[in-house]
Amino acid sequence: MSDPESPSTPPDLRLVAKSECDRGEHSLASDALRALRQLERRIRTGHLDPVNIRDVQQLATLGLAQHGRGGWRPTAAGLVYLERCESDNALGPNGLA
Repeated sequence: MSDPESPSTPPDLRLVAKSECDRGEHSLASDALRALRQLERRIRTGHLDPVNIRDVQQLATLGLAQHGRGGWRPTAAGLVYLERCESDNALGPNGLA
């Protein structure tokens, strides 16, 4: 593998470790992320596994879920967050993008 800082590497292209793909201060605990995935599954299948209300409330505080007449649902921001998580999981075994 070439050195990312070598002169032959274009300046706008570099390998980054998975740890550098940080979501910042809004990184979710695994339980909250599981709850968000379950809410998304409810939209697709109509089936909702039990979720911890504290986890869903954390999601609502972050704007990733909302409660309406039909119960808890992920927001558009919550769905984008899940898509980003999936793309992060698609990184190679060394966590490089």
